[in-house]
Amino acid sequence: MEKPRTTLGKHWPGLAIWILPLFATSLLAADGVRPGPKEDLAVHVFTNFLARTNGSRRLFFSQASGTSFVRNPEFWLRGVNGLTGTHVGDGPGATAITPWHVLEANHYKHDVGSQVCFVDPAGQVVVRNVVAGREIRPDIKSEIWLGELDRALPASISPVPLMPENWTNLVHSKGLPVAAMNQGGCFGSAALVSFSQPVGGWFNHGYAYFCLGINPALQFEPLRSGDSGHPIVSLIGTNLVLLGHITFESGGNRLAGPDYSSYVSDIQEAITALGTNRVAQAQKIGIADLSRFQ
Repeated sequence: MEKPRTTLGKHWPGLAIWILPLFATSLLAADGVRPGPKEDLAVHVFTNFLARTNGSRRLFFSQASGTSFVRNPEFWLRGVNGLTGTHVGDGPGATAITPWHVLEANHYKHDVGSQVCFVDPAGQVVVRNVVAGREIRPDIKSEIWLGELDRALPASISPVPLMPENWTNLVHSKGLPVAAMNQGGCFGSAALVSFSQPVGGWFNHGYAYFCLGINPALQFEPLRSGDSGHPIVSLIGTNLVLLGHITFESGGNRLAGPDYSSYVSDIQEAITALGTNRVAQAQKIGIADLSRFQ
């Protein structure tokens, strides 16, 4: 895999090189020097993450036999929407994108008959069985697996929206902050440093990431084999938005995985084709609203 190109330093303060000019533009507009532009997406995301520089990477304070979970009150992303949509059990990672469907890695997945587990805000475990599945675009390779569940998830479990197609046209600088989850149930900070990272034989459309800590204690910690399929997200307002999943971890500080936004229409078509019942078949993917950004 090609080494991601980046000029970032070891910590987030180095991002000031490109953040400060963007803030300056916004301030000029606010002062009435010229018509106020739409909000800058990169600045918005960076500000969201910069406000969360303390806490713990661990999502749950404790768990017992995979059935009883206590949320960690010091978790650095506490209070954001979408955390309940991540699979918390053993095995491959998976993320709910509708009440009936999960996305995960095609090479390491919950096959038909497998169970996926979610935890609601009250700590109650919700278990569902995968009853059908399909690889997304095997003809061009995506490394994405869509799984359908036997029953809808309750309203207490929030599916995670995807980015719209071509959303990267709104990002004018490299180093967009993200968070990635490892198999140990820890979310760590990283940065999206390449919007185009195909990997032959794996996926045509992908991203490359670099592990960067908002502070060193929050930097993503790769655990190698077993992290595949776990989500990589960004933060719009107080909502997690799903960018993709982990497929590769290289050199201790680099990650790569598919770009879900490039396959949005393919995923939606697969939901319709895969549906084992009319309700599941009619589900629509949530797409992040970026209309306020330039």
